[in-house]
Amino acid sequence: IASIDMATGTMAKIADIKGPALYFVSSLAYDSRNNKIFYTSKNNDWRDLLEVDINTGSSKVLIKDVRTGELTYNKTDNSLWGIRHFNGIATIVRIPFPYTEWNQVYSLPYGETMYDIDISHDGKIITGALAEVNGTQLLVKSETDSLISGVIRFDTLYNFENSLPANFTFSDDDKYLYGSSYYSGASNIYKYRFSDKDMSILSNSETGFFRPIPISEDSIIAFRYTSKGFSPIVI
Repeated sequence: IASIDMATGTMAKIADIKGPALYFVSSLAYDSRNNKIFYTSKNNDWRDLLEVDINTGSSKVLIKDVRTGELTYNKTDNSLWGIRHFNGIATIVRIPFPYTEWNQVYSLPYGETMYDIDISHDGKIITGALAEVNGTQLLVKSETDSLISGVIRFDTLYNFENSLPANFTFSDDDKYLYGSSYYSGASNIYKYRFSDKDMSILSNSETGFFRPIPISEDSIIAFRYTSKGFSPIVI
């Protein structure tokens, strides 16, 4: 895990990851209030949940063999949410502070899974990509309070057909989602507007843009694919 100084481009090491996954290395969630990162190790095995203090660089194991990834942080109650896999079943779980146990929220039917989940800044909405058994990929949302109370309802925001909706994340005002998809043949940046349920495409990349993060009202950070690897850029 590393940080990049946006003014100078200087990189600084934060922590080593034991057992990185092949493509996504680890699942990360950031607590900006306490400047801590939650991450997973042994990612090709049963996964442990750890946290690292960015200020001190010290890390510790929170839960061993948690089997949970796709982490996202709910700043309203300091809980972590994620997707746990066991015996072919994907389960939405909530890990409350102080992160010593996980609680089942909802187990999806066999053959379905969720990934790239995010929680709104007000803690009310959870979004994610839902992969159905026939290969259809949907961007969906649900209310966190309803899920916790056992009322299960997912509303489809957009049907990406057979293309994955990747890394959709909330804007600071929770009015938009930014993500990427190969829907057009190359990975481009998409923006979903909640007010009128509009999905618009923001880029026309030749090589691919990935993992967008809004940093202001008119700018996002993303990674651009190059022959030398992924290059962080501002759009």
